[in-house]
Amino acid sequence: MNLMRITRSVLVVVLCGILGCTAVPRKYVRESVPHLTFPTLAANPQLYQNRLVILGAAIVKEERRDGNLWLHVKNRPLSKEYRPQLPSSPYDPDAGWYWIVVETPQTLPDSYHQWAELTVVGRVTGFGPGKEPLLKMVYVRGWGLTSAHHGVWEHAEDLNYIEPIPRAIRGELGQQ
Repeated sequence: MNLMRITRSVLVVVLCGILGCTAVPRKYVRESVPHLTFPTLAANPQLYQNRLVILGAAIVKEERRDGNLWLHVKNRPLSKEYRPQLPSSPYDPDAGWYWIVVETPQTLPDSYHQWAELTVVGRVTGFGPGKEPLLKMVYVRGWGLTSAHHGVWEHAEDLNYIEPIPRAIRGELGQQ
């Protein structure tokens, strides 16, 4: 039984090495603001409004507001592999705080409480309480203290729902 589990683990590691598995899917890396650091975002979040960003985090507190889950997090600088790292000191500009909103918290895996650190892909939506940057979470890679507590979550959009085309645009398309 243990041999089978070890074999499976080795196979996953080998496949990830061959296929280039990373903490963040390539589609998000391509769409996100390249090389954005937390101090740059924190200085002017309005410049990145509605843009996709990738940051590291550690959850400090969570709150429920209007059916959403709000996570207050401490920033963690990311390595080149998008793995969160401790800042060099508590006074480092990378040691700031921000908020993450999860619109469908019921879809988060139960293991998210075990995530010591996060690699977060989020859309900047403005300021949270305390004038800290606020992100809408799109994707997260949770890093637990053990691999059994690692996890991944992605915001699922209802593909059956299509926003109606605004009247002004319908007119331009020759529709009524």
